[in-house]
Amino acid sequence: MRHRKKKTIELKISSVQKKSLILRNMLTNLVRYGHVTTTSKKAFLLKAYADSFFARVVRTVNIWAKDGRREAIRYIKSVVFTEPEWKKVIDELVPKFIEQKNKSYIADYKLGMRKGDSAEEVMLKII
Repeated sequence: MRHRKKKTIELKISSVQKKSLILRNMLTNLVRYGHVTTTSKKAFLLKAYADSFFARVVRTVNIWAKDGRREAIRYIKSVVFTEPEWKKVIDELVPKFIEQKNKSYIADYKLGMRKGDSAEEVMLKII
């Protein structure tokens, strides 16, 4: 039975650290390089965070024709750290995602075990 077992995956850090240090940094690196290799727990959290981030940006651009780009840029600046990355999101990724029909923007690939500590590695890639 699944008594007292949480359905969500937890990291052993506070929510402020998780959101600012891990998820936003990893999302910035995902936009910068196009892919990120990490452990399975962090990959699970990052995939959910990145999918909701890109879905909100695409929805914002689609709903408000004139003001949507400005609102999307404001939201992207609040999440992604550096200027070249948020420019890449608004200029390259969002037009590609608007044409795309599926709802997932991130693909995950299992790479096996890491050599040092045998943690399972997963590569996340922007579709």
